[in-house]
This record gives sequence, C-alpha cells and structure tokens, in this order.
Amino acid sequence: MGSISTGQHDADAHDQELARNSHHQQEATTAQFTTFQTLTAVGIAEGQADGIVPKLEAGAVAGAHTWISESSAPHACEPRFEGGWFAGVRDVANHLLRIADTTATAQRGRTVSSALLAAHLQQPASPAPQDAPVEDPGSAPALDATDILAASKRFP
Repeated sequence: MGSISTGQHDADAHDQELARNSHHQQEATTAQFTTFQTLTAVGIAEGQADGIVPKLEAGAVAGAHTWISESSAPHACEPRFEGGWFAGVRDVANHLLRIADTTATAQRGRTVSSALLAAHLQQPASPAPQDAPVEDPGSAPALDATDILAASKRFP
C-alpha cells in the first residue's frame, strides 16, 4: 500500500475545500432567493428587502471577523512566530471588516433580480406534447441552487 505524496494530499484537501465552499455558496444563493421572496411576499418593499439581506450577510462576515480576531497563536510557540501570527490575524480581520462594510452598503437591486429569476424559473419549459408531464397544480417549482446562480448572473 503506497502513501499519498504531500503534494497530492494538499491538492486533494484543496479540492475538498473548494467543494465545501461551493456547496455553501449554492446554499447561500438559495437562501438569499428565498429570503427575498419571503420578504416581498409579506409586503416588505423591494428597497427595504435590498437593505435587509445585505445587512444579514455583512453580519455573517462580521461574525467571521470576530472569530478570527479572537483566535490565538498555538500554545507555547516562539515569540517570533506569535508576532507573525497576530500580524496575519490583523491582516485577515481587516480584510473581513472591509468585506462586511462593502457588503452592507453596496448590494442593491437584488430583490428585483430575484423576482425576475423567480418568474423565469416558474415559466414552464416547452417539452414536446407527448413528453409533457402531468403536474400537480399546487406544487411549487423545485429550486436548484446551480440553476439559480446561473440565472442570477444573467440579471444586472
């Protein structure tokens, strides 16, 4: 039984990280879409919804900022390593804070895009008459995060 080289192990670990990140991004897209639909369905104006959702997202980034800021260097490390650790933590925390600031203020018009996306996804496909499935009139269309993300990129 052979061992995996460090390079291959690092590549596999990186691929797994990317897959997990992609999964979280797809779930976030679905959650954003659902949140916009829910807010507008209960009578929240589009402009208000566009203000609410980015603030929630900025709060999530701010939570990551807090978690990073409160991390500490490994126990019993050399002072030089500890200084580098804290410098790196400060750099990452500052970057996360800038992302939170930008997220909270710069993302507008997404409710309209979500509404257009919903309308697009709810349009029936044009299957051949013999292939047309019988649908339950009360069922909602299934939402696939990949389709939502792809469609959302078509809207400004």
